[in-house]
Amino acid sequence: MRRREERKLGDLELQILNVLWERGPATVREVLEALRVEPRPVYTTVLTMMRLMHEKGILDRRERGRAHVYQARLRELRVKRGLLRDLIDSAFRGSAEAVLVRLLEDEKLSPEELARVKKLMAEQERGGSHECARVCRRRLGLLGAGGDMAAGRAGRVGLGL
Repeated sequence: MRRREERKLGDLELQILNVLWERGPATVREVLEALRVEPRPVYTTVLTMMRLMHEKGILDRRERGRAHVYQARLRELRVKRGLLRDLIDSAFRGSAEAVLVRLLEDEKLSPEELARVKKLMAEQERGGSHECARVCRRRLGLLGAGGDMAAGRAGRVGLGL
């Protein structure tokens, strides 16, 4: 069983962390103005939440004049990996492949995003035998039924994968 180091974060806590990760250290007012949630919380709600997050050890706080400046103590990548793992475990029964397939079927990827996904899949395949990368390639039409590149779309349009 995985060791749980991350705490469960509420929606507003995660939104506050996203602002701090993006902007760096900020006051409550600056965080409030940068929040992209509806309905927009009031100042005192954000202030209380950030004080509680400081008490829990999620945020650092220092004084700047009369204002407090907050900074995230948690690493963005670690938190987001934990959230994604929780989603995979709970909603997709532990299958990362199912998440990738769902994203590829439901989301419209830009050409840049699609190129990045293809590059990551190629790197995964070079690192070992990963059925997930193979399934994603098949879903994208990059492999033929036999699993060979030449029979897939990549062979016809020269995607270089």
